[in-house]
Amino acid sequence: MYYDSPGLGARLIRLPGQLLLALVNATALLVIIACILTIVTLNRVDDASARIAGSVTDAALSRLQMSPVEFKTRLTELDDRIELFSGQLANPDNLDHWEVTQQLRELNQNLAELKTTAKGITAAGPEVTSAAFEEAGDALTRALHALRGCAPETATVAPEG
Repeated sequence: MYYDSPGLGARLIRLPGQLLLALVNATALLVIIACILTIVTLNRVDDASARIAGSVTDAALSRLQMSPVEFKTRLTELDDRIELFSGQLANPDNLDHWEVTQQLRELNQNLAELKTTAKGITAAGPEVTSAAFEEAGDALTRALHALRGCAPETATVAPEG
């Protein structure tokens, strides 16, 4: 079989189309690389934000000397009491005046405790900010070490001598 190779004129005519195809392929590769880098960056930001949020929550609750489970339980109990009280106030004919007064006192006491807790969290602002910046700094340092390809030193060895 004999294949006729195209001449110089035919190659020059196809050259702009081939150049355009090469540019489209290069652009597609750059877009794919940019998407991959974006996904990796968003994953790292998400991980860092989760660590920062955990540190901030721990700092605020340690200031209050309360565990997260205990804090959530107290908020849930308060929410349940408010719902119960609202349901009872919807039917005022079925309520005893003294019972409503007692429930109002308990609710006011719980709200006062919540207000004290909120003040404690507000007072913990500098500690929370410090913990957030410390965690962000650690995350940035780890990212830079990973980007550079070196592992952080765990312990320095003193030279013998």
